[in-house]
Amino acid sequence: MGWLNVLAATYDNCISEVGKTEKISKGKGEKTFDQTLVLLPISHITNNAGIEITINEKGEFKSAARVDKSDQITIMPATEDSASRGNGVNPMPLFDKLSYVAGDYDDHVTDDKKKRPCYEKYMEQFHLWADLPDTPLKVKAICKYLDHGSVIKDLKDNNVFDGTDTFVRFVVTGIENITVKTWCDKEVYDSFIRYYDSVLTEMDIDYTTGEICPVTQKLPSKIRNSGDKAKLISSNDNTNFTFRGRFSSASEAVRIGYEVSQKAHNALRWLISRQGYNNGSESIVCWSPGNLDIPSPMSDSGQFDVDEDEYEIGFDTEEQFAKRLNKAIAGYRQNFDKDIRRIEKDTLKVVIMAVDTADGSGQGRLSITYYNEQESQSFLNNIFKWYSECCWEFYVKKKEAFLISSPSPEDIVLAAFGVERGEFVDVDDKAKKKYIDRLLPCIVQGRKIPKNMVYAAVRNVSNPQRFKKANWDRLLTSACAMIKKYQYDYGKEVFSVALNKESMDRDYLFGRLLAASHKLEDYVNFKSGNSGRETSAMRYWSTYAQKPARTFMTIRDKLQPYISKLKIGTRNYYQSLAEEILAKLEQAGSFNNEPLKENYLLGYYSQMAEFRNYKSTEINEEEE
Repeated sequence: MGWLNVLAATYDNCISEVGKTEKISKGKGEKTFDQTLVLLPISHITNNAGIEITINEKGEFKSAARVDKSDQITIMPATEDSASRGNGVNPMPLFDKLSYVAGDYDDHVTDDKKKRPCYEKYMEQFHLWADLPDTPLKVKAICKYLDHGSVIKDLKDNNVFDGTDTFVRFVVTGIENITVKTWCDKEVYDSFIRYYDSVLTEMDIDYTTGEICPVTQKLPSKIRNSGDKAKLISSNDNTNFTFRGRFSSASEAVRIGYEVSQKAHNALRWLISRQGYNNGSESIVCWSPGNLDIPSPMSDSGQFDVDEDEYEIGFDTEEQFAKRLNKAIAGYRQNFDKDIRRIEKDTLKVVIMAVDTADGSGQGRLSITYYNEQESQSFLNNIFKWYSECCWEFYVKKKEAFLISSPSPEDIVLAAFGVERGEFVDVDDKAKKKYIDRLLPCIVQGRKIPKNMVYAAVRNVSNPQRFKKANWDRLLTSACAMIKKYQYDYGKEVFSVALNKESMDRDYLFGRLLAASHKLEDYVNFKSGNSGRETSAMRYWSTYAQKPARTFMTIRDKLQPYISKLKIGTRNYYQSLAEEILAKLEQAGSFNNEPLKENYLLGYYSQMAEFRNYKSTEINEEEE
C-alpha cells in the first residue's frame, strides 16, 4: 500500500475519534506547553475564533462574548478554495472573519478596501447549503441571523467589538431545548460533508484507489504544525519548470481523489501532533494503521517501565532490565493478538514516516525523508533488539538510583557530537537531524549502528575537561551504550556493566587502571574537604587515551603525595588493585603507548561502578 492509502486506512480505523478535541502536554521542563489535538472531519479545518455569538432557533441575536485564548480552537467547514485562500475573496461556508459574516462591516470600520463583496459572496455561498431541505435547523438559524446584516452593531451594543477582524463562531439555543455549540456538532459536520460532496463535479481516476471519483489539485498544508505552508503534493508552477515538457498540465501527472486526500492529510496531521517526534524541522511519526498501541522508536527505554516494584533500588542488572523489556514487549504483542479479529490484516502493520522541507523552512515542497512499513511482530522484534543491546547503567534522578536503560537517539547524537553551551550539552541542528535520521533504520529495521558515530562518541568523551561533571557523566553512559551495541553488531566481545575481572583486553585494563588512579585521588580530596577538585586522571585523560603507558607513569608520580595520606588498609587496597591490573598488562605484553580503543571507556566505567558498590569490611570504614 502507498502512504496515501495507509493514512486513509488509518483515518477509517480511527473514525470514532473524528471531531473529538483533546489537550496534551508537549515538551520538557520549562518548554512544556499544552496543545489541542483533533482528528478533523473531511472538508473541515481549524482556526482560532475570537468572538462567540449566541442566537436562538429563530435567528435572533441573544448575546456575544470574547473567547478565552485557551478555548479558541474551532473546527469549521471549508471548501478547497477557502482552505487555502490567499488575497482573493474565498469565504468559509459557516464560520469566518467579521469582514465576511458582517453585512454592516463597512458602516462601522474604516478601511481602504470595502468588504461588502466579501459579505455578499459569503451569503451567496452560505445559502446554497442552508437552503437545502435536509440542512439542520441550527445552520438555517445562523443563516437567517446573518441575513439581517447587523453583526457589528450587535457586538458594539454588547461591548465586544474592538476593531479586530477576527473569526466568529455561533451558539444556537432553543432547538429541542438544547444549547448547541455548532463547531462541536456532528450533525453540522455530516451535513456539510454531504452538501460539499454533491457540488464536487470534477471526476477522474483516483491514482490511489483506481476508482472514478471527485478529484482535487489543491491539497492541504499545515502538516507539521499550524504555521506550516509546505505541501506534500503541489503543482502550482505553470511555467513549464515542474513538468519539464513531459506533461502539459498537472492533471496528466497525477490525479488524487478528494476524499482520500482529505483523510490522508487529516490523519497525518493528527498523528504528528499527537505522537510525532520533532527532529528540528523534520517530523517523524510511528503508528499502526489499525490504531493499535505501539512503542515509540524515538524515546529512551523509560517507556517500558512496567512495574516500579520490580526495581531493586541501588542495584539493577541487565538481566532485570531484559525481563522488564520482555514483559513490556509481550504486552504489546498480546494487544496485537487480541485485536487481530477486530481489524483488517493489512492494518496490523507498523508504519514509520518522516517529512521535511529541503531547507528546513515552512515553505515550498514537503518531502518524505523516510518511509518504512513492516509487520508488527517484526517491528517489535527490532525494537527489542535495539533496546536490549544498546543499553547501559544510567543514574535516574527521579528514583535516586543507577538503573539499566537505553539512551534516546538524541542522547546518542549528543554523546557523539555534543558541545557544552552554558549549563547544557547541545549540537548543531543540521547535524542532529542528519544523525538521528541515520539512527532511525538501526532502531526500526535492525541495521548496524554507524561505526563513525561510535568512534566520534569515544573521541568526544575522551575530553572530559570540555564538560561539567554531570554533563560528562551522562555522555559517558550514552557512549558506553553505543559501544555495547557496536560490539553486538560487529561480532566483538561484549562487555556488560558488571566488572569483568578476568578480562585480558588491553583497552579494558587500561580503562580500569585510569579509574583506580582517579578514584584514589578523588577519595583523598573528599576526605580532606576538597571534594570536586579535578584529579590528575581527568587532567591527563585525552593524553592518556593517546599514549597510555607513558601518561600513566606521569599520573602515578602525581599520586605519590595522595597515597601517603591514606590509611594502611585503603592504601594496600588501591596499590594491590593497580599492581594486579599492571601485571595483566605486562603478562600480555600490552603495556605500551599504542592509542586506546573504545573498550577503555567500558573498563573505566565498570571499575568505577565496582568502587561504588564495594562493601568489603576491610575498607568499609574508609568509604565515602
